[in-house]
Amino acid sequence: MSERTLKQLVGALAVVVGLWVVSLLVGGGSGSIAATGEIGGFFDGVGASSVDMVQIAGPAESVRLDRTSDGWTANGHPGDQAAISRFLGILDEVQIGEMIANNPANHDRMGVSADSAIRVTFEVDGGERTLLLGNSGRRFGTAYVRLPDADDVYLLEGDLRSQATRRVDNWRNRAMVAVDSAEVARIEVDRDGSGYALVRGDSAWTVEGGGEATGSAVNGILAELSSLIATGFLEEGDSIAALDQETTTRAYSDSGDMLAEIRIGAGQADRWARTVTDEYIYRVSSFRAGRVAPARETVLPEGS
Repeated sequence: MSERTLKQLVGALAVVVGLWVVSLLVGGGSGSIAATGEIGGFFDGVGASSVDMVQIAGPAESVRLDRTSDGWTANGHPGDQAAISRFLGILDEVQIGEMIANNPANHDRMGVSADSAIRVTFEVDGGERTLLLGNSGRRFGTAYVRLPDADDVYLLEGDLRSQATRRVDNWRNRAMVAVDSAEVARIEVDRDGSGYALVRGDSAWTVEGGGEATGSAVNGILAELSSLIATGFLEEGDSIAALDQETTTRAYSDSGDMLAEIRIGAGQADRWARTVTDEYIYRVSSFRAGRVAPARETVLPEGS
């Protein structure tokens, strides 16, 4: 083969490769099969304003979200309205993309088999639609999906999987107390039967019978009273819930009305916690437990 012929072949090959690259960039890849039929229109009409129920059933956990006149619930409990709203907002953006595979032998590998997939069911206009949600896709923010009675696997475009894999507790309302700190005039902290009281003065908080209180400690208590968010929930039989109560913190208004009461169990790590406003047993971190009910010596200035 002459040098001239070789150059011509190389040039022709370069042209072919260039055209192939352009077709990928412009056309989205040759040979891709777009979603049609039931899977193609799966999310038509599915959005924040139209969905009345969502069931997310994974191999380990399951949560059911229901729209009620008082807001969304999660497994029958008050739901985290902000978290659920973010999830519903994503439904307005997700799309079913191209077909990735049609051989059921690939289902396990892609996480869309009946045993491994997350089964997501939406109730819209009185009817239900179910999608099997599998592993993350080949691009960020995508996942493999298929219909329960179909072998074809498609690429879902949108951040649905990260929402569907949230822990059940994270769908529930974990706000324990929310007190306006400006209304708090007195705080009583009981630790193992002995305690102290903090009283708001004109310019500073004082420890009743002990002088001015440390500002950082008082601010920590007030911050937790204004927005104490639990890390999760416990049942009566859980080992943490069986531990003895260690602290109680009560907040009162200037007129003597109790604004909040938080009881926290003993322990070195996460603790159980309860309030007087509901029947739930919450889980709180040791850090928050220490801020809600600090030891008396940390509230008094050093050397007092």
